[in-house]
Amino acid sequence: MTTTLIQALLSGIASGALYGLIALGLSLQFGVMKIINFAHGSFLMISMFVSLWLSNYLGFHPLVTIPFTAVVLFVVGYLTQKWLIDPIYQRESAREPISVLIFTTGLWIMLDHLMLIAVGPENQSVASSWNDDILFFYDYLLTYPQIAGFVFSCLTTLALVAFLRYTRTGRAIRATGQDREAASVLGINTFSIYRVSFALGLAVLGIAGALLLPLYPVNPFVGDIFGLRAFVIVVLGGIGSVGSAFWAGIMVGVIESVGGQLMPVTYTEALIFALFLAVLYFRPSGLFGVEKE
Repeated sequence: MTTTLIQALLSGIASGALYGLIALGLSLQFGVMKIINFAHGSFLMISMFVSLWLSNYLGFHPLVTIPFTAVVLFVVGYLTQKWLIDPIYQRESAREPISVLIFTTGLWIMLDHLMLIAVGPENQSVASSWNDDILFFYDYLLTYPQIAGFVFSCLTTLALVAFLRYTRTGRAIRATGQDREAASVLGINTFSIYRVSFALGLAVLGIAGALLLPLYPVNPFVGDIFGLRAFVIVVLGGIGSVGSAFWAGIMVGVIESVGGQLMPVTYTEALIFALFLAVLYFRPSGLFGVEKE
């Protein structure tokens, strides 16, 4: 039993790191623009399809597709913010984030169904023998895609946190998230920062999509469950706290994996959402967040 639980713990940490990576972009977007992008899962689905096509039709290794999916999603994010979301913010009658929230909900449904029309409902998988490669150590095992997902998730998280902390653009993003009006007075173009922030959030999602591809089959609705899980993780970690989303993702992954060995899967899902509601009620700043005035 102990061996089984340790194996579940290792698998939970690996999957939780990917959950945290998916939530990073959502946390960044909320921290700067104060909106929840409900189309987050749909953009993840698009990144998985981009990685799938590069792998199956051009013969790229799934890991080699990472920079391509990141760049594609960065461009998509920048243009989405510039052409679709910025005009909503710029209307005087629609300054409240609720307008953007409603828009991203519609965008989520539209993207899912457009992809359904384009590729059909069937599950598709990457044609790579690497998916089944396994690393054994003692009585435990992890697949190579799980190990790669954990390593690249850690590296991406560290890189994003360092970018936000030590670069001029990163500090401008943090300043805009803390006080948009004060940032404008200091000469920061807030709409430009919004575009970069949204694009960075989707670039991180592009990396996550390429890492998820060997682990999950792709279909037009594959991103929905991950999008919902990312929202839960952002709240648990602390809304707008980028680094905390990663740790909250690992926590959810461990609960999901270890809990699945001790109770029915439906109970595990209920436990995760019960924790989500408890955090919202008793600690709105999140488990790892800091209370702000």
